[in-house]
Amino acid sequence: MSRELLVALVAIPTALVVIALFAILWRERTSPRSAWIAGLSGLILAAWAITTGIMASSGSYQATDTRSLPPIGLQLATALAIQSACLWLSPTLRGLLGNRKNLIRLNVWRLAGAIFLALMVTRQLPAVWAIPAGVGDVLIGAAAFWVAARLDEPGGRRRAIVFNLLGVLDLVVAIGLGITTNPGPAHLFHTTPNTELLTRFPLALVPGFLVPLAFMVHFVSLWQLRREPDRAPAE
Repeated sequence: MSRELLVALVAIPTALVVIALFAILWRERTSPRSAWIAGLSGLILAAWAITTGIMASSGSYQATDTRSLPPIGLQLATALAIQSACLWLSPTLRGLLGNRKNLIRLNVWRLAGAIFLALMVTRQLPAVWAIPAGVGDVLIGAAAFWVAARLDEPGGRRRAIVFNLLGVLDLVVAIGLGITTNPGPAHLFHTTPNTELLTRFPLALVPGFLVPLAFMVHFVSLWQLRREPDRAPAE
């Protein structure tokens, strides 16, 4: 796959995710304060994505040796910690993410996981990583609108909870296999190629931006679903 095509296939979904999440936040605003937080969150999301792209282009996420923790992994962990703190400290931000259907629909970007399968076919990513990560993402992305559309039906809440848990499992598997197939202290699977491509632009946008954002969407969605009981079957 050419670099130009790969950049387009990764950068466009990333930009669309930023726009879609900002639109979700902006639509739920109910006061000047919530509007301010929605606008600030959109700016932070855009800045985070752009910064990740710039750092990836400069090689900042590529490991300098096999004994240190991978920089892209450190960014992912840092992003998760910052997101968790922001959500914990800001009830307004949690309120802006209160539309359960929109949170589920946002997972449609995971259809971009088909890129991993294409890169496997062209021998740019290892099958041991690309198959579970790519297939898992595509299945989650394909089911997102279907699960959201049936959320208010009997059993819809339980179905959405399972959907989110499977989405989290897919991300955990992808991260685990990414760590163990890339040179570093946890390198277990010696494959050719390895997953070093995920530390370079544009694919570094996935673990550096999209994956921590996906974790946040799943966790907030599960929190929202837990607060409301399932609908009883109609008699």
